[in-house]
Amino acid sequence: MIRTLLLAALFTGLPAAFRPCAAGTAAGRTDTAATARIPADSLRPAARTPEECLPDGKTASANTPDTESAAGTNPAPADAPDTKPAAETAAAGTANAPAPADTAAYLRPPYLREGDTIAVVSPSGRIAARADTAKVRERLESWGLHVLFGTHYADRSQPYFAGTDAERAADLQRMLDDPSVKAVIAFRGGYGSVRLLPYLDLRRLREHPKWLAGFSDITTLHLVLRRLRIESIHGQMPAGFLFDEGTEDPSAESLREALFGLTRRIDTPPHPLNRPGRATGRLAGGNLAVICAATGTPEELLTDSPTVLFIEEVGEFVYRIDRMMQSLARSGKLRNLRAVVVGHLTDMMGEKKFGVADACRIISDYTQELGIPVLFGFPAGHDEPNLSLYLGREVTVTVDDGGGCVEF
Repeated sequence: MIRTLLLAALFTGLPAAFRPCAAGTAAGRTDTAATARIPADSLRPAARTPEECLPDGKTASANTPDTESAAGTNPAPADAPDTKPAAETAAAGTANAPAPADTAAYLRPPYLREGDTIAVVSPSGRIAARADTAKVRERLESWGLHVLFGTHYADRSQPYFAGTDAERAADLQRMLDDPSVKAVIAFRGGYGSVRLLPYLDLRRLREHPKWLAGFSDITTLHLVLRRLRIESIHGQMPAGFLFDEGTEDPSAESLREALFGLTRRIDTPPHPLNRPGRATGRLAGGNLAVICAATGTPEELLTDSPTVLFIEEVGEFVYRIDRMMQSLARSGKLRNLRAVVVGHLTDMMGEKKFGVADACRIISDYTQELGIPVLFGFPAGHDEPNLSLYLGREVTVTVDDGGGCVEF
């Protein structure tokens, strides 16, 4: 925890490549890349009761998404001063995590087309300098997209965050409400998305859904969209584009394919801890620490229907992985699972002291008795490649002697 907090306090740059589950430095990595990591998402949100946070008893509707391009303008920022202490604001609740209606249909936002507009905002940590946008803009425009940036992504008024909670929330809400914006992507993760929830109203996305993309700390927003029954994309963020040394970037290309509706399946090689089988369920999850931190809140992981759970993690002691898996098991989150997909477990620590070869073994101990397919080594999370997944999508997971695959 001390190591994580120090990293969070000192970090003013952007994430680089990360190391895989096994200990050691990956070949070809530079010292600079190895030291420019996103801090682990191990901080926890303030405690809130579900009763405090439900929005006037409303539930998600089953409206059909509007798939036609809507003309519109980008309104001026509606930033409001952050006048409440963080604890008081959290206690006030969130207006975007309603208990979903059992009959509400899952909504799939329209895929992007050339000429569409994509927005980049920072719900969590800030970006080091506004000059960093040039490479991001170049990459996204090469996909045939128009690009808008939020107002506060490089705001240095706060020690770590990209502006106050209210300012970051206003950036995100403005882009989500703008009918000319067809997708919103988080510039980077770190920590801070959970602090925005009291200021946001994501229920409007049920009327005109659009893609929200990101990973790591952005898992909080994915969990909210899961409860609103809206698909989202777990994938690379623009901060990662800044470390591309060449034109080939499988993580960025995977994000492009997901946004444009080109992702059909992802295959993985064999893994000694895989558990064979074939199952179908709705994909949910993200960063393990963020998922567990949400337990007991209105945005906690929803497993009301057959679910395929995806998890990934970075920079944790392995005993904490055990504690997180205990949390999932004891809160009943493993009961309705049809399959488990385990992504990158990057920079894990304390294996020898805890008496395990790696963190994968701990997760295997909790999942092997579930009697469901378990797929390890999935290429998504805090390492390369970080391939994009459709959260909220019904997927089929197949695991056999030849490896595994997830079909969307």
